[in-house]
Amino acid sequence: MMGKDKGMKAFVSLAIAIAMPCALVQPAAAQATWDGYRLGAEDQIEVSIYGQGGSVTKTRIKSDGSITLPLVGRVEAANRTSQALASAIQEQLRRGGYVNDPIVNVEIVDYASRTVTVLGEFAKPGVVPLDRPTQLSELRRGGKVTTYSLTQIARGQQADIAMQPGDAVYAIPAPQYYVYGQIGNAGTFAIAPGMTIRQALARAGGPTLSGSERKVTLYRGGRELEAELAAPVLPDDVLFVRERIF
Repeated sequence: MMGKDKGMKAFVSLAIAIAMPCALVQPAAAQATWDGYRLGAEDQIEVSIYGQGGSVTKTRIKSDGSITLPLVGRVEAANRTSQALASAIQEQLRRGGYVNDPIVNVEIVDYASRTVTVLGEFAKPGVVPLDRPTQLSELRRGGKVTTYSLTQIARGQQADIAMQPGDAVYAIPAPQYYVYGQIGNAGTFAIAPGMTIRQALARAGGPTLSGSERKVTLYRGGRELEAELAAPVLPDDVLFVRERIF
């Protein structure tokens, strides 16, 4: 749906909220086999007719789901794939007797009827066409909010969600912690699900030769504590790795 490598790397550290007007759907595996993008109102298509006096027509599907073509007239386009629409146009040309053995090709120029709006911490926010089966992770449907973790989905601990036309997706930055002092890479890092303080230090490169895991100060909620390495990291924790005493 977006630069896959860059986008999916970003997703791992995000919570994703999806505002959806439709009812909750089954995971992708339980859905019918994908047979192609279904055309709808406002989609723009290009119809090429090959044969006697062939033509190329670029048109937008009307709000009633139809298109109008020279020699063919009105054709119902909504809820058909591009291949099915091409077959329907071929049939009408044959019945009309205008073109012998017509060959018709339909290409989608602009997707408009079946899209998802993606906002927030995505690699490429904007409007994304549902031109293939697409799942995401954390959603709101029918006024309810449910949080999904891509890490848990990858581990099979949560079912994935099939995206539906009209969904609006907002990627929320993951909570963060801070590390400084005698650490390999001081800075700000995203908190992974279930991350402990020991893992947080490792994520930041681990203590330097002058530092020690046994000498880590935790600043949390305005308090100064001695860090317990097996304890979970909480949002906005600050870890200071002190210098070891030789």
